Amino acid sequence: MLDSRYIHLHEALGLGAMWLKQGAKIIGQPEHTLPVATPKTTPTPITKPTAEQRNMHPSRLAVLQKINSATLQPTTTAPPSPAQPDYPIYSTEYYINQLSGSIPKVKLMTLSVCASPADVAVGKLFSGEDGVLLHKMLAAIHLNPNDVYISTWLKDLPDFSPKPPTEAVTAAAPRVAAEWQLSGATAILLMGDFFERPDVKTQLPKGKTYHIPHPQRILNNPSLKRSAWETLQQLERHLQAQSS
Repeated sequence: MLDSRYIHLHEALGLGAMWLKQGAKIIGQPEHTLPVATPKTTPTPITKPTAEQRNMHPSRLAVLQKINSATLQPTTTAPPSPAQPDYPIYSTEYYINQLSGSIPKVKLMTLSVCASPADVAVGKLFSGEDGVLLHKMLAAIHLNPNDVYISTWLKDLPDFSPKPPTEAVTAAAPRVAAEWQLSGATAILLMGDFFERPDVKTQLPKGKTYHIPHPQRILNNPSLKRSAWETLQQLERHLQAQSS
């Protein structure tokens, strides 16, 4: 008598079981039956037996069928679905209470979509060459750093996110509105293509807005300087009218 595991081992190695006698008994199977295929929940393709299979000893054929059925059994485990981000929304009044006393009174508020990776690393907005250019443009229209409140639409995010989903845009809008009210600014300078999105335009604070390319983009494409300067001149005239 032979252990059925011995038969599986020889089949896996391709050695076959043709040397078995007709009356050989296999340990682990009932004496009155041959090994049969495991019942399956899904149908498997039916193929005509080959010439080799037709001449194969019944015990060897049954073992081979059992191995094939286990191999063809499909998996039913589905991959886990990714977790959806949560964007809690608080009121503008909530943020006014939270930010009261931390926002300076200024003439102009500037907005970009988010902090750059370099800004996140040093903990300061416009910390590189884009910041140098921004302050030069503001100085050209007679604004010093104390006249301007620099902020971003997205805040407290660990990752660089220049193209946030609409849900994130909407959730951030009340805080931006609170900053705008607390700053007392009479205009907002929007910087970047982000503010051309329809879902962003509908969430902008109610006030006078001026839009220029992001300073980093101007650095990469100097041809944008002319249109940016024309917009800044319009902003300067507005600020002069408000102060007179």
